[in-house]
Amino acid sequence: MAGRRDFSQEAHRPMIGVLRRPRTRLAHLTRALTMSVFSRQRQFITLKPLDGDAGSPAPPLTDGRTECLIVDSPEALDDLATEISASFRDSVAALKARVARGCVVCLARRPRVDGVGSVVVGYEIAERGVFSALGRRIAVSGDVVFSHYVEVLPEYRGQRIHRLLFSTRDSYFRQRGGRVVCGVCAPRNHASLQALRRDGATIVGTVERISLLRVFVLSYTPSDRITQLFAGAERNGADART
Repeated sequence: MAGRRDFSQEAHRPMIGVLRRPRTRLAHLTRALTMSVFSRQRQFITLKPLDGDAGSPAPPLTDGRTECLIVDSPEALDDLATEISASFRDSVAALKARVARGCVVCLARRPRVDGVGSVVVGYEIAERGVFSALGRRIAVSGDVVFSHYVEVLPEYRGQRIHRLLFSTRDSYFRQRGGRVVCGVCAPRNHASLQALRRDGATIVGTVERISLLRVFVLSYTPSDRITQLFAGAERNGADART
C-alpha cells in the first residue's frame, strides 16, 4: 500500500550498515597508506615586474613610523643583531648565513615602546639569479629576484608592513638591474596570496613535486618550463614598453 513502510528493509538496515563498515574502513586505510607513501606537493609561482607603470606613483618606502633597511653584508647584520626578535623563524645566525651566501635581507623596524632604541618587527629574504621551491634550487637569469621568505611579528600584522618591505626590496634591486620578482606560495595560504596581489604580483604557473615516502622524488616540474615563465615576462615587458 502507498505510504506503507518496508519493515523488512527497516529491520535489515543495521545489518547492512555493519556489512558496509569494513569496506569503508578499508577504503580509508588504503587512502591513508597511499598518502603516506606517495606525496604530492604543489605551489603557485608568482611574478611581479619591477619596471612598473610609469604613470602610477611609486609605492611608499615609509609610513612615518616604520624604517626599512637593506642588509647585504654579514657585518651590517651584526650591527643590528640586538634589535632582531628571537621569536622570528630565522635566528640572527641563520640570517647571517643567508647573507653570506648571497641573499639580501630587508628589515623593518620601529622605535621601542620605552623610547630606547628600535626593534625589528619584520623582514624579507631575497636573492638574485635563483628559483627555489619544494626542496629544489635552480639557476635563472641574473635579473630575476626570488623572494624566499617574509615575516612580520603577529602584533604588527595588518599594518601594511609587508608593503613597505616589498617596496624597499624592489627599489634596491631595480637600481641594480633587477627586472622581475618571483616567489612561490601554497594555494591554501590565502592571506599571503592576497598580500602578493595587493603588491602587484600575479600567479603565472605552478610547481609540483611527487615523491615516495617524502624522500625519493619521482616527478618535479621541469626547469625549462619554469625559466620559460621568466622569459615570457621579459617579452611581455618589452612589448609594453614599445
